[in-house]
Amino acid sequence: MSRYFQERSRGLNKRARTRGILLDSALDVFAESGISNTRLDDITKYAGMANATFYNHFKDKDELITALAKAIALELIAPVDERLAGIKDAPVRIVVANNIIMHAALEQKSWSTVLGGAFYLLPPRYIDVGSYLKLLIARGVEEGSFTDAPDNFQLDQVTAVFISGLRTLDKGDVNIIDRTAQNMLRVLGMSPAKVSSALEKGHAFYS
Repeated sequence: MSRYFQERSRGLNKRARTRGILLDSALDVFAESGISNTRLDDITKYAGMANATFYNHFKDKDELITALAKAIALELIAPVDERLAGIKDAPVRIVVANNIIMHAALEQKSWSTVLGGAFYLLPPRYIDVGSYLKLLIARGVEEGSFTDAPDNFQLDQVTAVFISGLRTLDKGDVNIIDRTAQNMLRVLGMSPAKVSSALEKGHAFYS
């Protein structure tokens, strides 16, 4: 069994530790069987718990999916801000943030599977990575890096591009990292030349 969220709950109360076990169990079962094909019984059996224990923490499977997606997203986002502190160019910040998050997902391969599934199953509830990207974009608009403020449709497209990249990354295509950043910036209206420049500067930062 995965123990990532159990380790995160070490030293906390029993409720937090039990929640960690349920999150890790869901992560393993979702990654193995797919979110849509997984029943609550599959998760509780894997965790060695009764269904009643599950309902002490989550009201249903959808709430569990959302909680797990948010927990993963927070883990992916956590190291990004500190790394971006010295970067003044908004497109380069997006390139570097994308790279950091994607490589973190590579280290925990089941994460991208769960995030992608959660996004497509529960888009209204999936907010963390998408909201983070939108904050980076908003800063870019304020700084003049993006000449036109993107509307909600474009912002949703950027998030969809990122999630699609994560899902492809889960299949082992590492080259998708740069392509994801490239496509996000193109959706935001940047020219191919400016996108290439942002990618080159991003490579110089994290290489």
